[in-house]
Amino acid sequence: MEGPKVIVEALRSPVELLWTAIGEEYAGTPEGWKIASLCRERGVETVFAQDADVLGICATESPRPALAVAETPPIEPHSLVPGRYLVADGVQTPGNLGTLVRGAWGFGLDGVAIGEGTVEPWNPKVVRASAGGVFRVPLVRAPSEFPTEEIDASELPRSLLYADSAGEPLHPSGTSGSGANWVLVVGNEARGVSERYRRAGRAVGVALAPGVDSLSVGVAGSILMCLLSQGFRASGHLHSR
Repeated sequence: MEGPKVIVEALRSPVELLWTAIGEEYAGTPEGWKIASLCRERGVETVFAQDADVLGICATESPRPALAVAETPPIEPHSLVPGRYLVADGVQTPGNLGTLVRGAWGFGLDGVAIGEGTVEPWNPKVVRASAGGVFRVPLVRAPSEFPTEEIDASELPRSLLYADSAGEPLHPSGTSGSGANWVLVVGNEARGVSERYRRAGRAVGVALAPGVDSLSVGVAGSILMCLLSQGFRASGHLHSR
């Protein structure tokens, strides 16, 4: 992990940190002092070295002289009902998955389910793009088959949704949707979501300007999470409770 925000979020989470390295000069700044202080509180081994030496082992462009190493937390299967979940189904670009996790954190989702073919969520690029969200949002393993038997059939059209550029556009309804249970599936940018989600769910999308075909999965997924969290409306049966 690199960057003060990501490291601080990791230190505030239950994840087990093995050690941190902080530049000696950087440790005198407010950001560096905060990292060192949290490490002391948690008993995390901290190595202080010349700023240039710490920067020399960082992989990001224009890094800060601070990094940390943690045990990779397990990702276990978990039911997606009830609650509000995002399913990442074959999302392969680390930046997109990190953006989606950050959005799930920002909009208060109950978790992000990592589906088949999705990039490892502990990939350093995912961790950085999530701004530490991977440590604050529960990450679970998506079930191999969506448990449709756990959803009342009458609720299915609005409970299981999948993002599709040709899907029915959602619009803000002006009422809170925080009490609704739903699962939003986002897929691979080239292939979309898996067939099993298409069979069980309902396609939704983002209203775009004329001539615009689509958005990146990270951007589109974040917009849809926002609309679903704040309440939404569309034609047909799709509406918030």
